[in-house]
Amino acid sequence: MRLFLAALACLSLFSQAPRGTLSYRSGTRRVELQVIDGNHPAFIALRPEQGELALLREFFLTHTGPEKMIAANANTLKQTAPAAWKVTKHRGAKLIRTDDATYWCYTPGLVLPVTFHIGQTAWKLQSAELPPLMFVEVQ
Repeated sequence: MRLFLAALACLSLFSQAPRGTLSYRSGTRRVELQVIDGNHPAFIALRPEQGELALLREFFLTHTGPEKMIAANANTLKQTAPAAWKVTKHRGAKLIRTDDATYWCYTPGLVLPVTFHIGQTAWKLQSAELPPLMFVEVQ
C-alpha cells in the first residue's frame, strides 16, 4: 500500500503542467531545470531531480524568494539581465550582488540566483522562461 501511494504521489508530481525552464552552465556542461506548477495559482516549483541536479535544485530553492530575505545586504549592479532570461507578462531586469552570489530580480520583490558556487562548482544562468510567480518546494 505504501509503495502504491508513493508511486501515485510521484506520478501526480510528474504530471504537473510544465511552466518553463531554467538553463544553467558549469564549464562546458549545460543543464536544464524544469519549472512546473506549484500546486497553487500563485506558485511554481522545480521538478524533482537526482544526483548533482538534485543539489542544484536544492540550492536554487533555498536561495530563491523574497529579495528582502534572500539578498538583504545586496548591491544593485549597473548591468541588466540578458534578453535570454524571460518572464511572461514582464521582464525583470535588475541584478543584485551579495558576497556569495548574483541574483536576478525576475519579478518585483522576488529574486533567484544566477551566478554562484556549490562546493567547487561554479554555476551561471544561461536562459530562463518562467511566469512571474514565487518558487516553492513541492513534495
